[in-house]
Amino acid sequence: MSETLAAPSAARSVTLEFELTLADVRSALAARMRAVPGVRRQRILLPLVYAVLAVAVLAPHGPGGVEGRDWITLAFMGFAVAVILLLPTLQARAVHKTLSLQGRTHATADAEGLTTVASLTSQRMLWPAFGRYTERDDVFVLLSPDKRSNCVVVLPKRGLPTPGDTDRLRALLDSRLPRV
Repeated sequence: MSETLAAPSAARSVTLEFELTLADVRSALAARMRAVPGVRRQRILLPLVYAVLAVAVLAPHGPGGVEGRDWITLAFMGFAVAVILLLPTLQARAVHKTLSLQGRTHATADAEGLTTVASLTSQRMLWPAFGRYTERDDVFVLLSPDKRSNCVVVLPKRGLPTPGDTDRLRALLDSRLPRV
């Protein structure tokens, strides 16, 4: 009797097998940036602030040029803008370096939550541990419920055994979490 009860549950679960790549992490972080307004605002406003400051430094000198210590200020602002623009790549590399230590991951999503098993870790996360999810062409990204969604779980679509499993996983996520 327990086997007949377990079969419907197993049919509703979706299993993935994957090893995260740098492209997966980049895609997940880009999805998070689009889904979380605070992250998106920060990514747009910081370079804008530096541009306004650069104009403020240059304006008193007019078209004649910049003098003395103003070059140091401008150089620092240029460096800061470059770092802000490179931040997604640097962040993706750092996250991937850490996650790649886990190796191959086996993940199962079911009615209660998500179970992941890797060479160094295993965990069971119930759906209330996630606030929402988002999707890109290549990944599903589960976002933590905090305001900035500081924790993410990346589920690459290439880890699904058949193309139809993408729709099954999407339906399961839609039934448990709001999509953003």
